[in-house]
Parts: sequence; C-alpha cells; structure tokens
Amino acid sequence: MVPGEKYRNFRVAVYCTAHDIVRMNDSKWLEESFNVLKRSIAFSKVYLETFRDNVLVSKDLIRRVKDFFQDKGVETSGGIATYVSGGFSFQSLCYSKPRDREKLREVVKLTAELFNEIIFDDFFFINCKCEECIKAKGSRSWTEYRLRLMEDVAENIVVKTAREVNPNVKLIIKYPNWYDHYHYLGYSLDFESKLFYMIYTGTETRDPEYTHQHLQEYQSYSIMRYLENVKPGGNGGGWIDPYMRRTLDRYIEQIRLTIFAKAREVTLFCYGSLLESIKQNGVSMPTSSVAPTVGKVFEDMDLLIGKLGQPYGVKSYKPFNSSGEDFLHNYIGMLGIPIELTPRFPEENETVFLTECAKFDGEIIEKIKKHLINGGDVVITSGFVKAMQNEVSRELVEVEYTSGKILVKDFSEFFPLRDVYHSDVEILVPHLKYPTNDAWEIVTCLSKGNGCPLLMGTNYGKGVLYILTIPDNFNDLYHLPPQVLNTVRRAFSKNLKINLEGPSRICIFLYDNDTFILHSFLTHTSAVNIAIKGKGLRLRELISEEVFNGFERNRETVFQVYLQPSSYRAFRVE
Repeated sequence: MVPGEKYRNFRVAVYCTAHDIVRMNDSKWLEESFNVLKRSIAFSKVYLETFRDNVLVSKDLIRRVKDFFQDKGVETSGGIATYVSGGFSFQSLCYSKPRDREKLREVVKLTAELFNEIIFDDFFFINCKCEECIKAKGSRSWTEYRLRLMEDVAENIVVKTAREVNPNVKLIIKYPNWYDHYHYLGYSLDFESKLFYMIYTGTETRDPEYTHQHLQEYQSYSIMRYLENVKPGGNGGGWIDPYMRRTLDRYIEQIRLTIFAKAREVTLFCYGSLLESIKQNGVSMPTSSVAPTVGKVFEDMDLLIGKLGQPYGVKSYKPFNSSGEDFLHNYIGMLGIPIELTPRFPEENETVFLTECAKFDGEIIEKIKKHLINGGDVVITSGFVKAMQNEVSRELVEVEYTSGKILVKDFSEFFPLRDVYHSDVEILVPHLKYPTNDAWEIVTCLSKGNGCPLLMGTNYGKGVLYILTIPDNFNDLYHLPPQVLNTVRRAFSKNLKINLEGPSRICIFLYDNDTFILHSFLTHTSAVNIAIKGKGLRLRELISEEVFNGFERNRETVFQVYLQPSSYRAFRVE
C-alpha cells in the first residue's frame, strides 16, 4: 500500500485527547508528529477532543488544529471525555449537582458549534457517591438511580443541547470494555443505543493476567459483535489503546480481533500514546516504535478481511442490564467455541448458550422450554442452575446445585472405563446432583473414586438441554484436557459446519461464505484438527492460495493445521 492511501475494507481513525491538542499548539511538533504517524498508518480521520479532566480546549486552538488536519485531507470529528481526576482512579462528573450539569451543557454546546459529529469517550457514566447523590438516590438501588439519572442527562442535556446548537450533529456514544457492568454505573444500553445516532465499541482487552479486569483476548471480538447486535448497522467501530501489555503482540491481537469482527472503523487511542520522543543533535523530535508495526497489521488485515463473509457463531443471549458469571462468554470463546453475543433471545432452532446473566429475563424459562420443544438445543451453565434452581428443577430437569465442591484432575467420557484424561492442574468444581436416567453425564470429573458431571445432557421436546459445570476459577477451563474440550465443543456445535479439535487458547472465527480464521494465543507452536461436515472437501488458505487435502472420518473431512505463537491462519472450505 502506498503510504497515505486509504484502506479498502475499513478505515482508521486516531483519537486526540485534550492534552494532545494543547501540545499541538506547537505547530512544529504537530507537523513532525503527523508525518511520523502518517508515514506508517493510513489514518483518514481524527477525533479532536474539547474536554477531559477539567481541561477545556479553546475554540481558537481547536479550529487551528482542525484546519491543519483538514488541509492534510484528514476528516475531523469532535470528542468529549466527561471525567475529572480525584478519588479512586477516574471520577465522573456529578450529575446530581447543577454545577456539573451546566458544565456538561457548556462543553456539548462548544463542541457542537465546531463539529457535525461528536463521540463521547467511555466516561459517560456516574460513579459519584457524594451527599447530593446519596440523598437523590433515596431508597432506590444505585443501579436504578444511576440508570434513570443518566437517561435524563443523555436525552435532556447532551442530545437536546447539541441539536439546539447544530441540528445536523451526529452523536456517538462509545461504550467501555466492561459490558457486564454497564448498568451499575448508569449506562442504559437499550435506551442510549436508540437515542444516539451511533454507538462505538471499546475493544481494549490489554493483558488478561496482570490487570485488574482480567479480560480475555477473545473479548476484542465478542464485544464488537455484541454491540453490533445491539444496534445492527449502527456500531461505528472498535477502539483500542496500547496500554497495559507485556508484549507488542498483545496490542496487535486487539487490532486483529476488532477487524475479525468486521469493524467498519478502528480508532487508535490516542495520538500522544502512539509517539515517543528522541533527541537528535540536542533537539527533541517525535518518533514512534509502534506505528510501523501497527501499519503493517492494518495492511495485512486489509488484504484478508474483504475475502470473509459475515461473522456467525453460537448465539449467547445476554439481556440488557444483566450480569452474572461476568465475562464468562469470552473464556468459552477461548476454548475454540465461536460465540455470538446477542441482547435478544434467538428465534431460530439453533444452539443457544446461556450463562447466569440470562436470569435477568423474567421469561427465560419459558423461552428455553419453547426453544427445546421446537428442536433447538440449549447449553446452560452451573451458575445459571444455581441462580434459577427452583425454576430449573420444576420445569426442565431436577438437577441440584449442592453446597459441595470437588477438586479434580482426571476426567472420563460417557464410557468411563475406556479412557481417562488428565489435567495439568487440580480444578475446583461445584458438585451438581441429578436423577439417574433422567440426565446423563457426558463428561465426568473423577476424584478419589468419586465424581460429578462436567457436562451432562437431557432430552426435552425435540431438543437437548446441556448443563456445563463451570470451575470456580474460570481460567481452569483452559486446563481441561484437549479430549474433554473436544466433547464440550461438540455439545455447542449442532448447527456449526466447522468444528475445532485441540487445546484451549486457540480461537476459531466463522463466516457465512465458508471461510474461517484460526488464531493462537499460545506461546508455543501448536496443532489442531479442523473437522468439517461433508466428504471430499479441501481447504484453501486465503492469503497464499495453497490448497490442503484432509482425511475422511464419520461423514466429516478432517484437516490438521499448525499455528505459530500469537499468529493466525485463514481458510476457505471448497
């Protein structure tokens, strides 16, 4: 790709914070830094922030910076970050106080006068517990109070003010990466996604082990798909940053998975964080160690993404304003099970995956029954059983989530005397009791001559209800033996043409034109089998065009694929 030329299948934007823009008052630094980034990354848009952390950029400076980028052929939009420093980490504005409501109104007014499109960075929430907030909350829960408060702020301060100033303005709300906790801090996803012109997705996952959130790599894909299903066609793109990572690979993986999810735009946060400074002949100059690598990733993705169809996977229903077994969907995705998060219960007769968060739908048991009776399969977790114990036992199967726990390393399948598979660590699982011959163990946890189900199933109507036992530590799922994981994957794959066999931490991404991607998050070379329904099939690698033959097994064609650490391969089934 010629430097400066736009990408064909997505576009790249760079977010410039208020602090970045203050620094851009130095026109020499602005010119030099722009050239450093543009040399490697063909970004065609910038978001110029007017307010962050009590820094309100002057109209004059915003206009000068805006003119600079537009003269370079780069589209400009506005940005607002509604937080101030103080307390523990980020502190939101306090929307119980007239002073802060007026401050927001002034910032929105100024920004709408300058731009026809404005994005709100992911601080449009409230975490204040001052005396005014405590009094205003009254007897309501913090969640209920904050949801109603932020709906009012969004509609009557943000949208109303912006449209009074600029009737043509398009408002975008960017959601953070903590999707299971939105409602706790006032993000009203259903309400806001309809109110705002567009939504945007925070696909930052950073380091999965040494950060407080412990977000799994797969979430850069799954949250993108979830918000696309919240507002089909209205999810503007994915947003990543280079922070909290041990290796550059972790940053690159976030970009890849955002684009695997078919993001229309990728925003890099932020301008200043993409740059470093070096001294040459005693003079400081901007440079970037990440931009060349990031630019190469975008070029590689642009060559690939146009060959893929629309993403699909096992639909996992997460109702609005729900939580429970938080972020478990992404651990399942890391097992090589393609997950398609959706805020609406699927109507098609396909496999549906339900975690504990589905309990927030008051009609969930009736929806499960109807789905099973019509021939769909449902996979529920032990956490769902615990949360809905009485309803599950009364209506579906009399399985009991007991108070017991079992520490296990060994596992067997339906015929326990045939093979026993071993984990490399001991895994603590809850003990579920079930009625003999009404439900059947498909995978058994073995411990000192005793055991309990890891996966069980029961017939219901024309479908099958599966129950998957989740370890106390979700990460222990990664330590299940490959043979056990293969059986678990099969429970999810009734409607899938393509199935992965092998260890955990290798993800599969499926598309509706018979293409798929494998991505390894392992630190060593690995091999997996890809089992595809049908005989006499071939695989064509999408980039090299190399063709591979497999072998036939039980009305499937099976291919062995090797993957390098932190790498991906993409194929078409022929």
